[in-house]
Amino acid sequence: MSNDNNKRFRILIVDDAPVNIQIVASMLENEGYSMAFVGDGAAALDQVRAEHFDLILLDVIMPGIDGFEVCRRLKEELATKDIPVLFLTARADTESVVKAFNIGAMDYVTKPFNGAELVARVRTHLELSRSREKLKKINEQLSREMAERKQAERRYRNMYKNAVQGMFQATLPGRLLRANPSYVRILGYDSLEDILAIEDVGEEIYFHPGDRKEMIRALKKKGVLTNYELKIRRGNDRCPAWLLVNVRLTQNSGGEPIMEGIVMDNTARKLAEEDLRYLTVHDNLTGLYNTRYLYQALAELLETSATDNSPFSVIFMDIDDFKQVVDTYGHLNGSRALQEVAATIQSSLAEPAYGVAYAGDEFVVVLPGFDKEQAVEKAGEIRLRMSQTVYLSDRGHHVRLRASYGISTYPDDAVDMTHLLNLADKAMFDIKKKGKDAVCGHDEE
Repeated sequence: MSNDNNKRFRILIVDDAPVNIQIVASMLENEGYSMAFVGDGAAALDQVRAEHFDLILLDVIMPGIDGFEVCRRLKEELATKDIPVLFLTARADTESVVKAFNIGAMDYVTKPFNGAELVARVRTHLELSRSREKLKKINEQLSREMAERKQAERRYRNMYKNAVQGMFQATLPGRLLRANPSYVRILGYDSLEDILAIEDVGEEIYFHPGDRKEMIRALKKKGVLTNYELKIRRGNDRCPAWLLVNVRLTQNSGGEPIMEGIVMDNTARKLAEEDLRYLTVHDNLTGLYNTRYLYQALAELLETSATDNSPFSVIFMDIDDFKQVVDTYGHLNGSRALQEVAATIQSSLAEPAYGVAYAGDEFVVVLPGFDKEQAVEKAGEIRLRMSQTVYLSDRGHHVRLRASYGISTYPDDAVDMTHLLNLADKAMFDIKKKGKDAVCGHDEE
């Protein structure tokens, strides 16, 4: 995102310490963002109600109304509920982090923070905001197209050849009777003759051949299908695409049942939704899952593990002496190193295990089905891979990194999310105190 594009984004910084505001503002000013500043919660609420903001950086501990209450009130009001709130605070306890996400925060950054990381997170949430606006416009466009479809039905015969939507008639077994040029274009073929020559429409066009049989069953049952979604392969490049189909069951002049309908290309909307879903649960810097996903997924894993009576483990890991890397090679190389460490973690995991960019140089690894012994073995594997990897080599440097690992296991150590994370975090800090670069389970202290 260029600085020129950033100028249209407006950010509100809420902090009762002017020095904190100055530090954050100086980082974001270099990115070209427009900013406003207030020192307490009441002023923040007044400012947001008076002006438009694309993002709010919010402290927790403030005089009067604290940051949690400010966020809660913003999320209750229709005009402000969609503004992304990113907490920027010295409170790093798990309870505060969970509370922030429960009341609607998009992210949570603890002080002291990495400047490059903060800028990256701000950029991510502004990109999310822009994606939402894009998706909104696509939805509005689709609504307009649906309205046009109803008018097109009344002018069907006159507008058939020039309609924007694809129009068709076909037999239930799959032989195409007629179609307009838009139908041919949407399905990705060069001519109507190419589609008419297809012997098995289900096998050739549908991404999942069984989907056509399922659509026919639903059509026979209901008579009409509205906004029925189908995934296809385009004829020209065999790439996947998504259609919205509005079709009805009718009869030809001989009384034979046929289907006729209108199709619209829904690919742009589907891709925008996928991009939005990805950005919502992934860390923009490392590509790993973010803390929002962690707390949601852990809550689900606790339920399934309790039902299945199966264990799972959590690894809390922190890169040792990472500040020296940043001080020596700079923030940009520090961010690059975090990306490479994330790649090391990812290469050590197989689904359903996953890694999370937790905060700064801290990572969390979730291991469904792993008991304590298996988790210690997996942490040892990640530790070994890190020790065998040279980081920042593509930048002309030769950096060796180590990390400290703390492990907790459900249900042996704890049966709730907060305690599991706290115990793994504590085990990791115990390693830090005893010399770093080692693995420790909660009960090994």
